[in-house]
Amino acid sequence: MFRNYLKTLLRTLQRNKMPAAINIIGMAVAFACCILLLLMGYNEFTYDNFHTNNRNLYKVYKFKNTAGGTEYSTSMSFPAAPALKKENMGVVRATNFFQGGEGVRYGDKTLQRSTNLVDNDFFSMFSFPVVRGAQQQQLAQLNSVVLTEGTAQSLFGKEDPIGKIIEVNIGGRWNNLQVSSVLKKIPDNSSITFDLLARAELNPEYAALKNKWDASFSNVFVQLAPGVSGQQAEKQLRSFTGKYVPVNRMLLKKQGLQEDANGDFYGLKLLPLKALHFSGKLGDGRTISKSFIYILLLVAGVILLIACFNFVNLNIGQSLKRGKEIGMRKCMGAGKKQIWFQFWGECFFILLIAFLLGGCLVFICSGPFNQLFGTFIDPRMVFDPMILAGLLLLLGAVSLVSSGYPSLLLTNLKATEVLKGKIAAERKSSFRSTLIVAQFVIAIVLICATMIIYLQFLHLREAPLGYDAGSLVSVPLHDNAKGKQTISKMRSLLNAQSGIVRISGSDINLGRGRDGLINKSSVSFDYGDKIVRTNLVFADYDIIKTLGLPLKAGRDLSGGYVADTAHSVIVTESVVKQFGLKDPIGHSFTIDSAGPKQQIIGVIPDFHLYSMFEKTEPLMIGMETATEPIGYLLVRINTQNPVQAMDLIKQAYAVAEPGLEFRGSFVDENIERWYQREKSLTEMFTLSAGIAILLSCMGLFGVSFIVISQRIKEIGIRKVLGASVPGVVLLIIRQFVKPVLIALIIAVPIAVWAMGQWLQGFEYRISMHWWVFVAAGVMALIIAVLTVGVQSVKTALANPVTALRSE
Repeated sequence: MFRNYLKTLLRTLQRNKMPAAINIIGMAVAFACCILLLLMGYNEFTYDNFHTNNRNLYKVYKFKNTAGGTEYSTSMSFPAAPALKKENMGVVRATNFFQGGEGVRYGDKTLQRSTNLVDNDFFSMFSFPVVRGAQQQQLAQLNSVVLTEGTAQSLFGKEDPIGKIIEVNIGGRWNNLQVSSVLKKIPDNSSITFDLLARAELNPEYAALKNKWDASFSNVFVQLAPGVSGQQAEKQLRSFTGKYVPVNRMLLKKQGLQEDANGDFYGLKLLPLKALHFSGKLGDGRTISKSFIYILLLVAGVILLIACFNFVNLNIGQSLKRGKEIGMRKCMGAGKKQIWFQFWGECFFILLIAFLLGGCLVFICSGPFNQLFGTFIDPRMVFDPMILAGLLLLLGAVSLVSSGYPSLLLTNLKATEVLKGKIAAERKSSFRSTLIVAQFVIAIVLICATMIIYLQFLHLREAPLGYDAGSLVSVPLHDNAKGKQTISKMRSLLNAQSGIVRISGSDINLGRGRDGLINKSSVSFDYGDKIVRTNLVFADYDIIKTLGLPLKAGRDLSGGYVADTAHSVIVTESVVKQFGLKDPIGHSFTIDSAGPKQQIIGVIPDFHLYSMFEKTEPLMIGMETATEPIGYLLVRINTQNPVQAMDLIKQAYAVAEPGLEFRGSFVDENIERWYQREKSLTEMFTLSAGIAILLSCMGLFGVSFIVISQRIKEIGIRKVLGASVPGVVLLIIRQFVKPVLIALIIAVPIAVWAMGQWLQGFEYRISMHWWVFVAAGVMALIIAVLTVGVQSVKTALANPVTALRSE
C-alpha cells in the first residue's frame, strides 16, 4: 500500500516538475538558513551552562551614581574575595581572577601564553574537566600551575607534563612552577578563558595590596549557598560596603555623586554568570546583546515564513489543475479526511526532502557561516536529542502551516462544480496576492534595514576620531614593565629607516588590537571647590606627534625635558574647561597630596580615544616615571609599501624582544574591530535580504508560471484579435506589480519605525535618508518585473495558433 502511494506521489511530482523543484529548493534553502541561525542562537543562550554550579555563580561588580548616569566597573581589590566569604551573607566560595602576565618556558621552548591568577576556590566553583593530573584541589600548593590541553600540547608535545617544572612570567618576574593538572579544551561558549592558571599570591604586588581596598584590578566571582538568591545577597552587600569602604556623604556629594532610590552613592552588586555573556559593560569583549540574538531568530523565522508563503502559493495554483482529479475521487466515495491526508502527505513528503537537503546544506555551509559571523557552530549539534526533537517539531509545524490551507481548499471543492468546470479562482487569487504582498513587505523591510545598518557601520568606521589613524601601527608588548626600555630599543633600531616617521608608546591600545584588550583608567581629584574628573593615559614622549593630534597650545612630551618624566601633562580642552582656565599652559595642580604637582605643558582638542559608542571624555596624558608600565608601541609610518614597513617593525621587534610573538596591527584595523558586531549585522542582513529576495523571486516565478499557463487560451485569443506583444506583456506584469506596490506602501513605515528604534542605541548615528526607501522600492519593483517579464515575453512571442490548438 505504501509502495503504491509512493509511486502515485512520484508521478504527481513528475507531472509538476517546475512547482515541485521550486518548492523543494526554496524550502531547503530556508530550512538550512533557519537551522544555522537557530544553532547560533542555541549556542549563545547556552553560554557557561557546562558549569555544574552555574545557577549559584555570580560576578561581583561596582556601581557609582554620577550626574551623567550610573557607571559600572568589575575591577575589585584583593581583600574583597576573602572578606565576602568571611561575612555571613550566603557566599560559600570566592575567587579572584585577573591576568598575571604572559610567557611560559620549558627547556629551550618559549610560548606567548597568558597566565591568569586565581584563588584556591576556583576549581571548586567552576567545572573545567581535568584530562591529566590532580582531579581536585589543583592549586592547593602555591607553586602549582594548571595548563589547558592546547598549551600543554604546544609546550610538551607527547611528553607527560604532570609534575614537570616550567617557568611562568608573572608580573615581569619568572617563577618556577610545577604542573599539577591539564584541563580539557575550554568550550567555545565559555565566558572565562585562559591558557594557564596559577595562584593569586604569586603576583609580585600581592603582599603590598592584599589588605588595600583602594587598589582595584581583579575580577571577583562568588558562589552562593543553595537557596540563597542573588537579590538576598545584594541586600547584605549594602552593609558590607559600609563596613569595608565607609561612606563620606559630604565628600561624595562634592564629587558630584548622587543618591539612588536606596540612598546609595555607590556599592556592590552581583551579576549571574549566565548573564555575563550578554553584558557589554561587565563582560570581557566577547559579549553579545540579547537583542542581536533575537534579531537572528526573527530573521530565521522570516526566511522560513517567506518559503512557506511560496509553498502555499504554488500549492493553491496547482490545486486548480487537480480539480477534476478531486471531483472523480469524491464521486467514487472518497471522504474529506482521505483527500486531506493524501494532499497533506504529498506536501509533507516534499518538505521532508527539503528538510534533509537543508540539513546537508548546514554541514556544507557551517564553515563559511562560522567564518563570516565569527561563531563556533558545530553542525553535529543537530544530532543532539533535544535539538533534533525541536527540529522535527519545527518540520511538523511547517508542514501543517504550509500545507494546511491548500489541503483544506481541495477537500472543500464540490464534485459537481469541479466536473462541470465551475471552479471560482477569484478568492484563491486574492489570497495568493495577499501572500505575495506579505513576502515583498518582508523583503523590502530587509533591504531597507541592510542599507541603513551598512550606512551606520560606515559612519562608525569612517567618522573622524580626532587623530590620524591611517599609517599608524600598534604593537602589544609582552613585558609592559619594561615597555619604555623596549620602545627605546625600537627607536634605535628603526631610526635610520626612511619609512618610519615617529615612535612612541602608551599604556592603552588604540582600537581593539590582536591581544583583544581594551584598557581604561580615570582619576578624580579636588581642585579648589570643584572635583575634576578625567581619563588618564601614561605615554612615552612624542605621543602627540605620533598620533597626529593638533596642538591648541603648548608642546608635546619630549625627551629633551627632564621634568616631562615626572610631572608634565597634556590635557584636552574639556579638562581645561573643568579647571576654568583661560591660559592653562604652565598651570600646576595636585592630583595626590602625597605626590608631586602636575604642570600643564600642552592642550589638545577633545578626541575619540575610544569607540563612537561613547561620548568624548576629558583626557590627561603624562609620562610619569620610567617604571610606569607601557603596554603598547606606536609607530607612525610614511611609505607607499605599508606591508614592507610592517615587516621592518617586525624584524626590529624580534631584536628588541627576542623569541616573542609579534602581534602588531594597523590602528585602522583595530578600530574596525570595535564595530565587528555591526559589521556582522550588516553581513547577516545583506545575506538575509538576498535570500529573502531570492525566495520571493522563486515564488513569484512559480506563481507566474502557473497563472500564465492558465491564461494561455486567453492570451492566444487576444493575439488573434490584434493584441501586440508589449500589450500582452504589460497585461501580465501589471497583475504582479500591483502587490509589490502595495507591499512598498506597507513596508516603508515599518522600516522607518524599526530602524529608528535601532539607531537610538548609538551615541553618534546617521539620519535616515528618503532615498534609502526609494531605492529599496525601485529595487523590489525591478526584481519583480524581471522575474515575471521573462515568462511574459516568452508567452507573448509564442504562436497563438499553437496555444489555441493545445488548449
